[in-house]
Amino acid sequence: MFVTSLDLPLRGRERELSYIRDILAYGRTAGNTLLVIEGPPGSGKTRLLRACAALAEEMGYATPGDGRPARRPVLARGRRGRPHPEPAAARFRPHVRLPGGRPLLLLLDEADRLGDDAVEALLARRAALHGSPAVSVVAHRTGKGPAALGAVLATPTGRREHLTLGPLDADASARIAADVLGMPPSPALTEMLDRAHGHPRLLIALLTGLREERALREVDGEAHVVARVLPQRVRTQVAATMATFTPDCRQLLRTAAVLGHELEYEVLAPLLRTSPTGLVRLLDEAVGTGAVHSDGTGTVFRGDLLRRAIAGTVPASLKRALLREADQVRRDRARGAQPPPAAGVALNDRQSAVVRLVAEGLTNQQIARRLDVSPHTVNYHLRKLFGSYGVRSRIDLLRAVENQRERADCT
Repeated sequence: MFVTSLDLPLRGRERELSYIRDILAYGRTAGNTLLVIEGPPGSGKTRLLRACAALAEEMGYATPGDGRPARRPVLARGRRGRPHPEPAAARFRPHVRLPGGRPLLLLLDEADRLGDDAVEALLARRAALHGSPAVSVVAHRTGKGPAALGAVLATPTGRREHLTLGPLDADASARIAADVLGMPPSPALTEMLDRAHGHPRLLIALLTGLREERALREVDGEAHVVARVLPQRVRTQVAATMATFTPDCRQLLRTAAVLGHELEYEVLAPLLRTSPTGLVRLLDEAVGTGAVHSDGTGTVFRGDLLRRAIAGTVPASLKRALLREADQVRRDRARGAQPPPAAGVALNDRQSAVVRLVAEGLTNQQIARRLDVSPHTVNYHLRKLFGSYGVRSRIDLLRAVENQRERADCT
């Protein structure tokens, strides 16, 4: 049976829990408080919200519903009649008098998945909380969320605090292992767990996978590693998490994982058919996922276990092709050559117009009407442009054109 962090005791978050307890104590008497909890996927945000709810119940707080974090439980009607998720925290009517003057706790999980309409509703409800003691706890993925979420987080409704969840320490990882396996890990298994870099979800997937595949055995009351394998449970978990990232971010992480532990900017940019400016945006998103981080001199993966699992989502034949192309880029750089494919493509007026309209987001039919040509003519020009730049999609075409313009500006 696969366990999750929600099934286990909360480990390694004693400092955060103490901080939350202080905030709840403050909120009981001093008025409204907003606590924002952020972290990468699988870092334990939901688990911490549940612990917060338990603490609040002990301290006499009232909570809407049953006290569990609201996670998009219903669909309300948004603008233009489209459904959008609205959190229970947004639907709760705070002007209702609370029994015995009890303070109110509002919990909102996965705020990064909310639409702007739902966030605006939440903002309106929070504005109505003036005069009622309340603590609002909002959890969201690092670097993600609708633009309107910033308005909620910046609303001056009293004290505002912020928590960022980082990796667990080695002691917490060992305690999680004992919780999952029912026995402490051996030194060899502890060394293997270190490769998960303190990531709670990855740790649990690794431990459960090793047990499922019979790669562990008990010796003198400790769990010992029989076979050093990357369990299928880890591969599945990583693939599911990767599916929540944007396609461009997935492409960056998968390509970089194949190439090695450290992200080589000069190699990745031409491989991804993007410019250094475009790579900065992709790196910001990749860091927000928690898969990579800065070590002070460059960007590296958080542990070899995660890198191997991400690289495992790339077929072996494609890995070989990526490695060959990366080696070619390095050789070209060593010779001082410009990397392919778009060193100097000259665009005529019609091709420039097609590129400009593609950048505006127009379809082939719309471009044809704008230029007063047939859709077949537009398709012809796009095929020529794709071949000239060595790309296969409109997005890659726009990046290649931008990359060429930047190189031209530097000469």
